[in-house]
Amino acid sequence: MLRFRDDGPGIPQELQPRIFESFLSHGKEEGTGLGLAIVRQVVTGHEGELTLRSEPGRTEFVITLPQPEG
Repeated sequence: MLRFRDDGPGIPQELQPRIFESFLSHGKEEGTGLGLAIVRQVVTGHEGELTLRSEPGRTEFVITLPQPEG
């Protein structure tokens, strides 16, 4: 499991259900909105899961990957 946290303003509640969609950007003038969509694609391609928890003052992304066999 990998956790990434920050103490920024948080992601608005109304955007959270769509945060992993391509071309969705918030709070940056020069963002393309592809970063989280690409990360999600890579994680799910490895049969993993990417989740978000966000509230004002704290955002956390968690990547969970399956255990290797053997």
